[in-house]
Amino acid sequence: LILFQKGQSPTPPPFEVLLCFGEEWPDQRPREKKLITVQVVPVAARLLLELFSGELAWSADSVPLQISQPDLKDAVVEQFKELHRLWQLQQRPP
Repeated sequence: LILFQKGQSPTPPPFEVLLCFGEEWPDQRPREKKLITVQVVPVAARLLLELFSGELAWSADSVPLQISQPDLKDAVVEQFKELHRLWQLQQRPP
């Protein structure tokens, strides 16, 4: 992600997680033929990608995270706010 943000990588890193339930995987059958597959997209990874690619369309004060431990959520939100603040400082002309 850092290399993508610095322009040293043409594409962002993949952050989706694919899970397959009830069958062996990977095997010879394509993913689309599996009985149950789930694609998980970690919200934190997606938010960081949007932040670094300039596609962030909402305020860092309203990060919609759903984490079970409130203390952890508060810490993550504060970290995102700090990242957003640092990103804004980088975007200002010298």
